Amino acid sequence: RQDFYKSLKKQTFESDETADGNGTNYQIGTRRLAVTCDEAGRTTLTTCDFDLCGLQPDNRLENLLKHISPEEQDNQNEETRKANRQMELFALYPPIDEEDAVIMRPIPECPKEPFGNRILVKFQCLRFEIEIEPLFMTVALYDLKEKKKISENFYCDLNSEQMKGFVRSHTTTISPSSLAKSAVFSVTYPSSDIFLVVKIEKVLQQGDIADCAENYMAIKEGDGSKNKEKIDKLRSQAEYFCQRLGKYRMPFAWGCTNISSVTASTLEREAYDIDNFNGKGNITDRRALMQMRRLSDRSGGNLDDQYLLNSKTFTITTFHKQEGDRLTDEDLFKFLSEYKKYSLQRRYKPIPGLLKVEISSAFEGLPGCLSPELLPVLPLSDNRNRLIKEVLEFPSKEVYVPHTIYRNLLYVYPQRLNFNNRLASARNITIKIQFMSGEDPSCAMPVIFGKSSGPEFVQEVYTPIIYHNKSPDFYEEVKIKLPAKLTEKHHLLFTFCHISCQQKQNQASNTEAVLGYSW
Repeated sequence: RQDFYKSLKKQTFESDETADGNGTNYQIGTRRLAVTCDEAGRTTLTTCDFDLCGLQPDNRLENLLKHISPEEQDNQNEETRKANRQMELFALYPPIDEEDAVIMRPIPECPKEPFGNRILVKFQCLRFEIEIEPLFMTVALYDLKEKKKISENFYCDLNSEQMKGFVRSHTTTISPSSLAKSAVFSVTYPSSDIFLVVKIEKVLQQGDIADCAENYMAIKEGDGSKNKEKIDKLRSQAEYFCQRLGKYRMPFAWGCTNISSVTASTLEREAYDIDNFNGKGNITDRRALMQMRRLSDRSGGNLDDQYLLNSKTFTITTFHKQEGDRLTDEDLFKFLSEYKKYSLQRRYKPIPGLLKVEISSAFEGLPGCLSPELLPVLPLSDNRNRLIKEVLEFPSKEVYVPHTIYRNLLYVYPQRLNFNNRLASARNITIKIQFMSGEDPSCAMPVIFGKSSGPEFVQEVYTPIIYHNKSPDFYEEVKIKLPAKLTEKHHLLFTFCHISCQQKQNQASNTEAVLGYSW
């Protein structure tokens, strides 16, 4: 077998043939087109020149665009691999000398999904001076240095049961995953300019953002009976709008905090954590960690505070009202630059409030986690009320790793809409986004990820509404779970609607007035 390769016939290539052989003779002077004929009589090129008039077309590939099932394709590939298969493939390679043989070969690491510096964020409470209506949070990470959003949105609901009851009639089902108050973010490229941005929305009501924010800045609960009457009146108005317009949102306020201290300390503790969890640390540390794990399992996945090796509590006490004409990410980065220079509070009057956030480094075996596709991640947790969502990272720079998991997601970001030239009185404009499998209205597919305190997947979403604005900007992120098999009938449907905030006497109960469509 060692001399088997010597018995093989040597192959001769065109570049090895001489001018006296059967190959083509390359002229040094004027380059000529040389052609040969194959067995079928077709002329083929033997140089780099092209004579399109003298060439014959290649044979047509039959069934090239014909759709076949994956099972049939696998069977054809298996039969093709078996045909003309060299049984003794390695016998063609000459034996290696014993002196050149490699004795020690490193074991390659198994490819896995890349994770950056994982941080666990727990949202504990959200309070303002007055409690008159439900408020909804949208959280994401932004890199000010790279001017990029580096994570998808995480939706959280910290409302009291009384406030949740205002919009309960507009919610069909509430899945346990939508009640998550903790999220795991990943940061592959840490920097000193990474901000955790919290955007707060409220139910649509009559009045612009400034009018709504003024009540939170001017009224304080507990300042006499006069303010109590105002608060009760505002609460009753909010309950009316929640019952009528509970599924529509409007921007309200935003706040932020710099988490560079957590990401920096995570880098310092990363090697220590990995060694202890893998059994490479000292015996005392490993025993302490195993005991904490057992306590965590007994409590249903609720981690003890001592187990969070790098836990810090951040308190956001000032919020800034959203401006209807400055809602884009570019405007947000300008606000963050002013916030970093401590000039934002001097220019804009803040809204007093309190948001407590606990941020810590997250280890890889955190129990009760859900993947970005809402799939349970091992180890599982028995306590379904304490689920933790893993937030998909959008790295600021490219990460060169092989794809090891199946992920088929689509993110849609409406930017801007201009209806200034329309004669219709369309001022409270929203975009209803649907993923359709056909042209019939019943073909809307429930593949859009839901938000907080609702179902996991919905058939439609509405963008937030800016009161009395004919050319609104949007910051909505629509996350879609694409089907594995897409056809020509699948498409995105955008329906532009005007929402009536105040119901007139002669007006029907329908609050939506369709302005147009796009797809």
